Amino acid sequence: MDQEITHGICSLCAIKFTGTAPRKLKDLLDIISEPVLLVDGLGVVKAANESGLKLLGKDLTAVENLRGGEVFECTYANLPGGCGHTVHCMTCAIRNILMDTLAQGHGYSRVPAFQKIRTPTGERIMRYYISTERIGDRILLRIDDVVDRVTA
Repeated sequence: MDQEITHGICSLCAIKFTGTAPRKLKDLLDIISEPVLLVDGLGVVKAANESGLKLLGKDLTAVENLRGGEVFECTYANLPGGCGHTVHCMTCAIRNILMDTLAQGHGYSRVPAFQKIRTPTGERIMRYYISTERIGDRILLRIDDVVDRVTA
């Protein structure tokens, strides 16, 4: 007869079995070599790995708790309503893929997307290949490739 499972494994037992102390979320993300961001259901970045921070040219405090468009310096994120609430956001492939991953539960792999961003030298169109995976109520956004193009 199978015994009923009544509880999960406690932290102390997990340490005993694995031989390591629990890690911080950032430490776990840093195991992934590709640039990744952990995003909540509202499109707010909750964490990023070192590779993601390097790609963005920012530190963790400059991305945590900001919407994706703010983190990526989207040209439209400063419009009234802000990131996720402008007419341009309805056609944003990155946002739509994130929201669909959260709603449907299935991830995407290497989807082409682009974003018009602000830089100190002017506007640029950044083209990305992104992948997503839902983890509970969060989305892991992996940036597989980036192509930078100056706008006219």
